[in-house]
Amino acid sequence: MLKRIEARQVRTGMFVEAIEGAWQDPLLSKRRFLLRREVDAQKLRRSGIEAVIINTSRGVDLNGLSGGNTEIDTKAARETIQKSMQVLEGVFGRLQHGDGISVDQVAPVISSVSKSLDQNPTVFLSVTRLKSKDETTFLHSISVSALMILFSRHLGLDEATVQMLGTAGLLHDVGKLEIPLEVLNKEGPLDENEIKMIRDHPEKGHAILSRQEGMSEIVLDVCLNHHERLDGKGYPRKLSETQVSFHARLAAICDVYDAVTSVRPYRAPWNASQALKWMLGSEGHFDRRLLKKFALCLSVAAVG
Repeated sequence: MLKRIEARQVRTGMFVEAIEGAWQDPLLSKRRFLLRREVDAQKLRRSGIEAVIINTSRGVDLNGLSGGNTEIDTKAARETIQKSMQVLEGVFGRLQHGDGISVDQVAPVISSVSKSLDQNPTVFLSVTRLKSKDETTFLHSISVSALMILFSRHLGLDEATVQMLGTAGLLHDVGKLEIPLEVLNKEGPLDENEIKMIRDHPEKGHAILSRQEGMSEIVLDVCLNHHERLDGKGYPRKLSETQVSFHARLAAICDVYDAVTSVRPYRAPWNASQALKWMLGSEGHFDRRLLKKFALCLSVAAVG
């Protein structure tokens, strides 16, 4: 549904179809876009334009609620996720058999995930939280990819970097291909050998991806370092704070957030508030400034 509102009423989460009046800001040069950042909403409110036309089926209304058809959006999200899992399963299968892959082979997944996030990020991410044992690795990868796309766009990164971070999210756990399923799906405590297998997966994944032609440094960095911590207690290399890149810090937040908020058969998930409270209290683990921006990103997208 299209609705005309005064410029002063603009808020994050709204999908802008058109702007009435002169508007020359290069960051918002498109005439149709989702307002993801408060700084951009402020620019619109202060710009002197008269009004904007918003699409409440693709973003929030004045009451902060989405007017979209949740049932239709949920069905579309499930279809996107199912197709994405099939593509990802094929890519991972080729890697398991020693065949080569390229970034282009996962590009359709990134495109589909990006489109679903634009339509309804709340619904899409809610659907990815429901993980069965058989789906965990693939669905977790898709969910982390979606969170990295959502967050990096919120931070105002250029679209090429956004797409590459989405790709990094899809491939960050490729090293788990070499871990037996009985270890990955084990419900009880892991023994020392099993813990070592788990902690080896970033290096194994990095080795696999390093053998692929034209693999981005961002993808390789995220794969190797998404379990590093700022206090030097992470793995596999116990990097110091200054050695952990921005991309790896962003990935660590998205990876852990999805893990603790996912619905699993053997444990209850945390909601967004519980997860963020715990993450903010995990001293030395995450980049706190980045984590606070992540919390704002989820709030803007109304992801719970």
